[in-house]
Amino acid sequence: MSNEFTDDPIAKALLKHLATERGRDDPVGELARELLESGVPLRDLLRNPWYGEGLAAAAEAGQAELSRMAPEQLKALEDAATRLSEARDAAEGDNE
Repeated sequence: MSNEFTDDPIAKALLKHLATERGRDDPVGELARELLESGVPLRDLLRNPWYGEGLAAAAEAGQAELSRMAPEQLKALEDAATRLSEARDAAEGDNE
């Protein structure tokens, strides 16, 4: 079964990375594996507090990291995100 996350090539690549790099005792890694393997919607998976709390903790850590970055680093991240989004949009246009 597919879902909005596994249908998007960028999201799917990120999920695969998280599933590979994070251990079985890591809620974000397990959440990624569940999304890739089971097709259960994210909303349903996040009803499990272990996943929800783990994702919230990871988001907080990410926000803390972003707040420590220099403006030039943030701009480089934004530019990279824009390029990825444009590449995805172009690829989707080629498939239509």
